[in-house]
Amino acid sequence: MTDVTTLIQTLSHDDGSARRQAALALGAAADPAISPALVGRLRVERDSCIREDLTWALVQHADEAADDLLAMLTSSDPSDRRTAAHVLSKIGDPAHFEDLRPLVADEHPDVAIKAYRAVANTGRPEAADALAARLGDGEALQRDALTTAMHRLGAAAVPVLVVALSDGDAEVRAHAAEALGHLGEPDADAAVEALEGAAADVDAEVRLAAVSALGQLPEAAAGALERLAAAGDPVVAQVARAFRARGAANA
Repeated sequence: MTDVTTLIQTLSHDDGSARRQAALALGAAADPAISPALVGRLRVERDSCIREDLTWALVQHADEAADDLLAMLTSSDPSDRRTAAHVLSKIGDPAHFEDLRPLVADEHPDVAIKAYRAVANTGRPEAADALAARLGDGEALQRDALTTAMHRLGAAAVPVLVVALSDGDAEVRAHAAEALGHLGEPDADAAVEALEGAAADVDAEVRLAAVSALGQLPEAAAGALERLAAAGDPVVAQVARAFRARGAANA
């Protein structure tokens, strides 16, 4: 048996350490049989550490593995879709965007969360619009994952987030404000005016999210925070004053 054949067989070994060593060795080897073997093992591997080793190995064989991984994105098994999106997020190929985009709306939160990062990592300009469609959706973990994906886009996410500040759904508006705050300076500096407007939103949660976001932009939002410190909404005013005081203390 060839070394590669032995390593592929070892991927099914009872000993986890042996499986890890085989995965790492296969990542550094060259043979057309490696990619399908890695994909097949990743689909059934339960040890999270070994799964990451298999993922690393597949990234080393990205070109050969692409077709199998893209096919898994349309599997009826959510575990397959999640696994493929995770590996593709590590590859970050712009050519994979159209295949990944539908998973942003996947009914399984774990799949969608992996898709957020994968879509962002393609670096495609359409990624921001795809992610913005999920603003306000899901539980806290899912929303945080979307916010993190927006952060990966940086300034490219600002235009769609500013538009979302005027959405008819208050949860979307609040999430957009939170995401802008997470972007921080200097990426979100261009959103200061829109955030100041959102600090006067009819919804209290949106107002709080907006002034809190401005607090994450202390230099660009200094004037806005000063004005909001004198706002009619006592909560907005209190938060704005707190951020101004923090800024003065750090000056």
